[in-house]
Amino acid sequence: MAIEIANRCIKMKLPNGKVVDVLPEVFQGISKWIQNDDYVPEGGGFILGYKHKGTCNISLEYVTYPHPLDICGRVYFKIRDPIHELLLLKARARKSFYMGVWHTHPQAIPHPSQVDWDDWNDTLVKDKIASEYVFFFIAGTEGIRVWVGNFKTKHITEIFELEKDGDLYKKV
Repeated sequence: MAIEIANRCIKMKLPNGKVVDVLPEVFQGISKWIQNDDYVPEGGGFILGYKHKGTCNISLEYVTYPHPLDICGRVYFKIRDPIHELLLLKARARKSFYMGVWHTHPQAIPHPSQVDWDDWNDTLVKDKIASEYVFFFIAGTEGIRVWVGNFKTKHITEIFELEKDGDLYKKV
């Protein structure tokens, strides 16, 4: 089930029972690159955020976006522009760190390709972050789906928005 692309904070439950808050700036950044016309190439970038020291919950607060040296096509995106690394360095000064990657698909409700799965599994072997999870977002034309990769188990799981009671999230 895809998450509606909205200008609000979304709370999602992680496999370990903790919560991740996806701040509106993440959705705003990604929504600018939605492939809503046949000529629009895939977009993508890094997801930045932090792990709360006390609760171990996670906040995802920013994304990087495509730059001129990135490789973009209708059904592929590769981060190649060095500006992404520079943006990661600047984010560290704000105590925000690399937490994963996002990209778009030209589907209403996106489904990971075999290339996505291979890349994600490779990430679990090569990347290191300040959390036990790395985040993978795919944005389609009608919604975003989110997966997390567990660095310890090397397992990738789709995660979903927490259940709500009216406008409020139910307690985890």
